[in-house]
Amino acid sequence: MSYQSIINAHNPIRGSNHKCSLRASARLGKAAQSHANWMAQTQRMSHEENVQGRVHVGDRVHKAGYNYQAVAENIAFTSGQNNSVPKVMNMWMNSPGHRENILNGNYNQIGAAVARASDGSLYWCVVFGRR
Repeated sequence: MSYQSIINAHNPIRGSNHKCSLRASARLGKAAQSHANWMAQTQRMSHEENVQGRVHVGDRVHKAGYNYQAVAENIAFTSGQNNSVPKVMNMWMNSPGHRENILNGNYNQIGAAVARASDGSLYWCVVFGRR
């Protein structure tokens, strides 16, 4: 699976809800990859890192060089046979907070990443933004 397949899964859902398509942002992707890597290394799914200067999504986005007006983050954990983009999208769409981020019309850019932990599980991170 590629970060592009994760990004591509968002736009049909947004389109059917009359929201603009999201464009890929390399800087948001860098922030997403950094956080996915941290979650995989620590085997801890959390929106907050215990790393100075990278605690919150806004910190990580700024560190990646993205100056934002609005930012949000969706994260997920999968293991076994459930390591697919459709599975994760279904999980997010069935979670009110994650669904709200996906359908939020304020966002027009996205970065996505997945990192594999030593036990084979996957940690997913999507960052939404608007400059």
